[in-house]
Amino acid sequence: MKKKILIMITCFSLLAIPAFSQVELTIFGQYNLNLSYPDTGTIDPNVASTASIYVDQIEAFINPVLQQQNDLGLGGRIAFNITPTIGIEASIEYIMAKTNFKKDIADNLEDFINTSGYPQYFTLNRAGGNILRYYGNVVINIPSSGGITPYITVGLGVTHFKIEKGTGPEMNYDITPLLTKINVYYKNVSALTFNTGIGAKILFSPNIGLRIDARMFYCKPKFQQKIDSSFLGITIFNKEDGYLQEGTHADASLNFGIFFIF
Repeated sequence: MKKKILIMITCFSLLAIPAFSQVELTIFGQYNLNLSYPDTGTIDPNVASTASIYVDQIEAFINPVLQQQNDLGLGGRIAFNITPTIGIEASIEYIMAKTNFKKDIADNLEDFINTSGYPQYFTLNRAGGNILRYYGNVVINIPSSGGITPYITVGLGVTHFKIEKGTGPEMNYDITPLLTKINVYYKNVSALTFNTGIGAKILFSPNIGLRIDARMFYCKPKFQQKIDSSFLGITIFNKEDGYLQEGTHADASLNFGIFFIF
C-alpha cells in the first residue's frame, strides 16, 4: 500500500512540472570588467632568431603585449523554468571591450616615430575589436516571500575575441622606397568559458520584472600573433607565428535587464 502511495505521489509530482513550466525572455545591458589577462607564452623560434634585427621599440611587440579595456555591453537571454526552483537558460552577449597594446610599449614606439624624422612610415592602431559570448546555464531560484526571487547560476559556453587584422591592434612599418615592411597583428580567438553568478528577479507585475545579476567568466584563450616582414623586397616572414600569448582570462560583469514571462 505504501509503495502504491509513493508511486502516486511521484506521478503527481511529475505531472505538476509541465503545469508550472514557463518561459522568460530577458534583454539586458552590462558593464564588463577585466580581472586578469593572459600574460605568458612563447616566441616562435624562427622569429626569435631574426627579431634582433629590429629596433628595440619594434622588437618589444614580439612579446605578451595585449591587454583588455573595460567597457559596456548588451545581450539577451531565454530561459525555461522547469520548476519554481530550477531553470535552464541560453545567453548571448556583445561587449564593446577593445583589445589593446600595453600603454608603455605603444608610447615608446610613438616616441620613436615622432623623433625618427620618418613618421610617415609608421602606423599604430593601439586598440580594436570586441568580445562575443555564447553560453548556457542552470539557474537555481531561491524561494522567498514577496515579488523578489534571488538565484544562483552556473554554466558553460564560448568567448570569441575579435582582433583580426584590420579590426584589432596592429603595428605597421612600411618604407615603400626601400621595399621594407614589418606588420604585427593577431588572429581571432575563441575559448571554452566557465561562468557563475548570483542575482535577483524583481516582479513589477505577473509578467514583467527587473533582473539584476553579477557574473564571473573564466577561460584560457591563446592569442596568436602574426608577422609579415620583408627587407629590400626579400620576404623574411609571411604570416609567420610570432608570439603565442596565453594564460587565464577572467572577466566580471554587472547586468541590468527587463524580463518578460510567457
